[in-house]
Amino acid sequence: MIKFFRKIRRNLLSDGKTGKYFKYATGEILLVVIGILIALSINNWNEDRKNRLKEAVYLEGIKTDLEWDIKYLDFLIPFNNTRIKEYASLDSVVKLRSDKIFEIEFSEIFDLSDQTGTFYPRSGAYSSLINENSAGLIQNRELLANIKFLYDIEYVRASLLGQELDDISTKIRWERRLDFRQELEDYNFEDYDSLFADLGELNRNINKFLKRINGLKKKINEVVEKIDIELDKK
Repeated sequence: MIKFFRKIRRNLLSDGKTGKYFKYATGEILLVVIGILIALSINNWNEDRKNRLKEAVYLEGIKTDLEWDIKYLDFLIPFNNTRIKEYASLDSVVKLRSDKIFEIEFSEIFDLSDQTGTFYPRSGAYSSLINENSAGLIQNRELLANIKFLYDIEYVRASLLGQELDDISTKIRWERRLDFRQELEDYNFEDYDSLFADLGELNRNINKFLKRINGLKKKINEVVEKIDIELDKK
């Protein structure tokens, strides 16, 4: 093909057709430019296609992690609701200040102070997105902002509140040095008042934690729905 074009140029010059030669040369340059533009366009299209595939992989991974987090919250929410009911039952007996107090066993208090407040989210896909500097692949900037707020703000708040809850549980179970085989009848009443003060604090924190994770579950579901919408566009 190159030899063919060279032959045309030589013929035009040898025949003294300078005007036609310049027109031909201009046309040849235009063809080269068009070819380059087409090649660049194809290359850009390929790169964009690869980026869209990577974007979909990240979004699918984040969605899978979020769905796991919802399942975990589905365990935490009813568990802590049960703890609130258990506290209400203990508290009602305490307020009576009667012999029924001595019917309470330490095993009930231990059940109430179980450590299951900490929120352990899965964040592998999101961490990869951030650590690999690939956040720019997410075209929907509003969706990206929602994902970042969920992981960087909402998850941190829930985790910190859950840790506070577990710290109080630890205090009740170990610093109070309760023996779950005992009954309250053998317990020092001064310690008894301190114990139920701690249980009251535990109950307040459980309520705060429940409010937080119920709201968190709703927000996670909203982000999952938005990811589904975005993936349907791919």
